[in-house]
Parts: sequence; C-alpha cells; structure tokens
Amino acid sequence: MTPRDDTPQGRMGRGLVYGGMAARMGGTYLKYAAQKPFFSMDGKTQAKRTMNEKNAEVLFGGLSRLKGTALKIAQLLSLELDIFPPEIRAQLEKSYTDVPPMNRAMARKVLINAYGTRPEKIFESFESTAFAAASLGQVHRAVDFEGNALALKIQYPSIRQTIHDDIRLLRGLLRPFAEYRTLEPTIEEIETRFMEETDYLAEAANIRFFRNNLILDAITVPHVFEDLCTDRVLCMSIMEGQTLNHWLASNPSQDDRDTVARRLNRIFLKSLYELDCIHADPNPGNFIIGNDLTIGLVDYGCIKRFTHEFVLIYKKLPQIIIRGDKAAYFDALRGMQIVDKELSPAVEEAIFECAYAVGKWLGRLYESEFFDFGAESGFISEGKETMRAMLKQRRHFTMNPDLIFLDRTRYGLLRIFEQLKCRISLRNPYENDD
Repeated sequence: MTPRDDTPQGRMGRGLVYGGMAARMGGTYLKYAAQKPFFSMDGKTQAKRTMNEKNAEVLFGGLSRLKGTALKIAQLLSLELDIFPPEIRAQLEKSYTDVPPMNRAMARKVLINAYGTRPEKIFESFESTAFAAASLGQVHRAVDFEGNALALKIQYPSIRQTIHDDIRLLRGLLRPFAEYRTLEPTIEEIETRFMEETDYLAEAANIRFFRNNLILDAITVPHVFEDLCTDRVLCMSIMEGQTLNHWLASNPSQDDRDTVARRLNRIFLKSLYELDCIHADPNPGNFIIGNDLTIGLVDYGCIKRFTHEFVLIYKKLPQIIIRGDKAAYFDALRGMQIVDKELSPAVEEAIFECAYAVGKWLGRLYESEFFDFGAESGFISEGKETMRAMLKQRRHFTMNPDLIFLDRTRYGLLRIFEQLKCRISLRNPYENDD
C-alpha cells in the first residue's frame, strides 16, 4: 500500500481541525460549568484539573495533527508560565520534541525520494522509528559506512503547503481589524522565517556558519554531512544528552541550573553582538544538555541576521532608557526605523514615559551582580503589564521586522531562565559600553 500523508491541508481542511478542537474544548468547559455549583471546594479544584487535562489532550492532539505553524505556536505558548495551568503546559511542552511522528513507511518514502534509492544503500544502519519529532520534521538515528553516528532530520511531506494555508487563515482572521496594516509586516516576517525553516540546504549552511564562528567553551554545534543533505533531509552528527525540558525534569542542582543559564546567555550575547546573527528559536527542545553540562545547540532553521549598524544602535538602548535620555532614545528609534515620522512633543512624552517604565523594569535585571529568577518569580508577569502600556502607543510606530524575532528570542530566553529558577549575572560588556 502506498504511504499517505494525512496532515490536514487547505483552509477548509485545517479550519475544520481548529474548529473541532474549539468545539470539543468548549463542550468540556460547559460540562464543568454546569456541574460546578454542586461541587465542594475540593471537588471544584479536582473537577477543574480534570477539565484542564482533557482539554490539554484535545489541544495537543489537534495541534499534532496540524503540525507546522500550529506546533510553532504551541512551543511559544508553552513558555507562558503565568497564563496556562500546569496540565496544559505539560501537553504543550511535548511540542518541543515529542510530537507523534509520521508513520515509518512515509518517512522511508521521503528518504527514497530524496536519495533516489533505499536507505540501506546509503547507510550501514538506519532506525526507522524517530527518536524526536517536532513542528516541521522528525529525527532518526543512522550510521554511515565509515561508522559515524548520524542524526537524520526528515521533513514532513506537506509542511510547506500547511504553512501557506495557516498564514492565509491568519490573514483572513486579522484583515477586518483596524490594526491589520500595522500587523502585516509582522505576518510577512513570520511567514518568511517559517518558510526558510523548510529549506534544509539553507539550514545546513546556517549550521556551518555557527560551527565556524560560535566558538565558546562547553558549547557544541553539529557537523553537517554535506553529501547526505537535500532540501528535505538534513544529515548531521548526533548530539548526545537530554533536551533542556527533559533535563530540567530530572531536578538538577541549583549550581547546574545556574551554569546552563549562564552558557545559554553567552550563546545569545556572542551571536548578537559579535556575529550579528542569532539562533532565533528559543525552544527548550533545541538545547541538548550533556552529562558535563555541555550545551549542544540544534535546529538552525530559524536564524535571524542583522546589519551591523542595527546591532550597534540596539546595544545602546538599555543604557539610554535607564539614563532617561529622551533625545537619544528617539534618535535610536529613528535609526532602527521604528519611528519614521515627526511626533508631537505630547506624543513623544507619552511614549517615553512608557519606555522609561519598561527600562526601570528591565533595569532590575542589572541592579545587582546576580538576578535570582527563583526568588523573583513574578518578574516577567510584571513586565508584561508594563509592556501593555507601551503597546497602546503602537500606532505611532513602524514595525521593524528585525525586532520581531530578536524580541521573541530574548523574551524566550528570559522565560527559560524563569523555568530554570537560576541565579545569573546579566551584566555584560556589550550593553554597558555606551
């Protein structure tokens, strides 16, 4: 029997899955709401937990069917510790690496199409069962005829079409809103980055760049086996260890969590300020923690490059805001093309008040030598409130696409620090050099 790709496609096909998820979750909630008045206090707590568990299973099951953009969103949402209850976050965290894989026959078909022959002709051994699966593809172990242990990343067959379908759905949902024109550059940037992730030859080039340039102690980047890469199959050396989320579940010591956080921060700072290029997918499944706490950085599909001029301005922003220098702040916004029109003094003052509040919040990270994310568990929630005030001023801004994935990466890193409950020094020579 010919293997069949059962990933829902087309606006209607994918819309039906989204609608089905919403209906099932809504039904579970209505059942809970109808029974709630008759429960004791303990009974309400248990019933709510049961409802969350059922809805979490429905949500993850639906997102796993949809794959692609839907699972990318699940990965982002899983980091929102203050929004979702633990039962739902636990399911969303599966989107890092534990998505149900495509069937073995389909994976084999992708390989045969890519190489033009059976895997047995290419590899000494190939494990037909994936050891990890995420939003765009799944990963299999293999060994080549020279004895090299390999990780073969195989792309889901219809993933490119599903990204187009989801973005079209998103545009359709947002088009009636007045803010659509403001959001359009953001949607285009997201679609561009997601589509880039489906080109595995481009990802191989990204890996080579980071392997040659991201030289840091205790950080490893896989080696690419060029002759075994195609646009749908990526062949790399294998990174041994546990993904960050699985490692964290093993209850590591405070010292070990601090060490891992420090190394993650070094990856970000060196990449941005020395390479003008960041690994822009802060998904805990992309960090492999070895027994010696070495970090293997994987999944280079989502990479964001910047002009050096942009980076030079960006690194000055924290000190400008903390210092309260309004003129320098608006010079920086214009330099980054975030403000491209004349603003009235009243509007500038209102924007700067918000920026100053954000700066005061961020400044807490640098006030002491070490910031304790375990003791300051509400830090990011407080910041989100501050950012909401800033967002009310967005009609005065032009969306710079460079900031979308930079902000996403930096925010994602803070969320990971929060999960690690780490103590870390975030003072660094790059952002203190005004």
